[in-house]
Amino acid sequence: MTPDDVITIFERLNAEGRADVPIDLACAGFAGWLADNWGKFEGDDLAPLTSVGATLWREGFEQRQK
Repeated sequence: MTPDDVITIFERLNAEGRADVPIDLACAGFAGWLADNWGKFEGDDLAPLTSVGATLWREGFEQRQK
């Protein structure tokens, strides 16, 4: 599977209306998954995962400010 394949899945889920999870729940779920799996990752592997989490958190924060 390539990154483009994964993006296609994201796009399909969104188009089908299956990406309708509130951002706060997505952020909390991702944080829980990452916390449970933290020890499986090392160094550079954690950087993109924590960046995704920070982006989810930022987007949720911005939505709450509106």
